[in-house]
Amino acid sequence: MNKNTPSKKAVLVVLLILPSLFYLIFVYGAEGNFFKTLDYVGPKEIVQVEKDGQLVNDTIPYVIPDFEFINQEDTTLSSAEMRGKVYVANFFFSSCPTICPAMNYNLKQVQDRFLGYEDIYFLSFTVDPEYDSPAVLKVYEEKIGAVNGRWFFLTGEKEALYKTARDFFVNAMEDSTAAGGFLHSEYMVIVDWEGRIRSRIDEQGNLKAVYNGTSPDEVNKLKDDVKVLIAEYEKHKSVTEYRESKK
Repeated sequence: MNKNTPSKKAVLVVLLILPSLFYLIFVYGAEGNFFKTLDYVGPKEIVQVEKDGQLVNDTIPYVIPDFEFINQEDTTLSSAEMRGKVYVANFFFSSCPTICPAMNYNLKQVQDRFLGYEDIYFLSFTVDPEYDSPAVLKVYEEKIGAVNGRWFFLTGEKEALYKTARDFFVNAMEDSTAAGGFLHSEYMVIVDWEGRIRSRIDEQGNLKAVYNGTSPDEVNKLKDDVKVLIAEYEKHKSVTEYRESKK
């Protein structure tokens, strides 16, 4: 019996370590992106704070204004409920004949990639709320394979939806000359746990801000950047939990 004890212990150690190892590879495996951080998108508010007994200027990153809409389960979902979560957002409509099928197919690939991480969600806002009722959006959810409770399709008052699009720095509007009668951006946006839009700096040194949801290459960049944000969030939670434990 004693001869087998070391090997049994080794197996136990491997079983305990592997889940953590796979998690670290999942979170930090974005081609070395783990040591980077994503920048903040949007205008920064300048405020005065006290530092070393003196008032100095500081900046507060842009926060997406509050919103509240109805999801495919015919219940409300608000920006307040998304605090403490990372999410990817886009704008679409279920009868869209052009970019939406490709865009949401690609977003499903992102969803599937991160199913193992419980703090990431997906929000798709309709630009055609008169047609896209909760019942219609429920059918759409099932049609494209969205995971219930992780991917929310949102409808509501048209002008409120269009204002929210502007708050995300993307376009959404009626346009009789556009296919399907609506014009909207093909972009996806990453939002952090504090309601702030985040993005990488591109190869030219410019803030990327949004990701083309119809481009596989752009969607791969979004996946990598979501990994970066997940890593940052895990660090944030660890620091917060440590501070709370010391109180």
